[in-house]
Amino acid sequence: MEVLRVRIGEAEQHPELREVQEVLEHLRKVLTTLWSELGGEPVRPRFEIVEASAGSLTLGVAPAAATETPPQLLSQFAHDLTELTQSRFRPTMSSELLSEYRDLIKSPNPDTPIDYGYGEQWVRINAATREQFEEAVIRTTAYEVSLMGTIESINIHRKPYSCSLYTKLPPHQRVRCTFEESVLHEIADALRRQCLVEVKGSAVYGPVGIYPLQLHILETPKPVEPNIEYLRQAVHSMDIVPNGMSIVEYVDQLRQADEASA
Repeated sequence: MEVLRVRIGEAEQHPELREVQEVLEHLRKVLTTLWSELGGEPVRPRFEIVEASAGSLTLGVAPAAATETPPQLLSQFAHDLTELTQSRFRPTMSSELLSEYRDLIKSPNPDTPIDYGYGEQWVRINAATREQFEEAVIRTTAYEVSLMGTIESINIHRKPYSCSLYTKLPPHQRVRCTFEESVLHEIADALRRQCLVEVKGSAVYGPVGIYPLQLHILETPKPVEPNIEYLRQAVHSMDIVPNGMSIVEYVDQLRQADEASA
């Protein structure tokens, strides 16, 4: 059985239960999103703790035995994490996955060290790693950004309030959004109705992916009624992406050209 090991805290120090809970929850979200990108079966995967040792707490995490797992899931996770801690970003990584990795690297707090081990390979996340990564991951801040999708969840337990927008245009991804109390009613109504909406605000983009890492909603969401017949006629009528390239590859090419000319 392939096992990912997670060591929380310094040797001989006992981590707080809250720290363990936060790290494992963010790890679950990363593995679930990575699972989807690697073509895992369209069900919610389950991960289990299969080992535990004291000292600084070390846990062994693996997909549930009954789950059909993409064979490279844990190795890809270990490779991604190693590259990210060295400010290298896989071009095919989605904005959503990068956002989940960002949360994992930041957790549980700025100071507690976390070690991730796969096979003989170990990666340490500490205060210096977190600071370096945060400087590298934020590439562009854009204003008056517009996105269309459905609002699927809202968190109002602490400010700034937040929600998730699931995009309607492929590749379908979840975009983190924050918003002020002044638009809470309209966002809650869009969640209740599950209607397609357009949201506008300021966005933070990372070095990979076509969607922002986070969008701060500044205007009331507006319901969108798509013109299906027009969309049918528009398909393939505009050659925006060169033949033989995916939209992700084309956007990455444009990004590299822009950075080279900066």
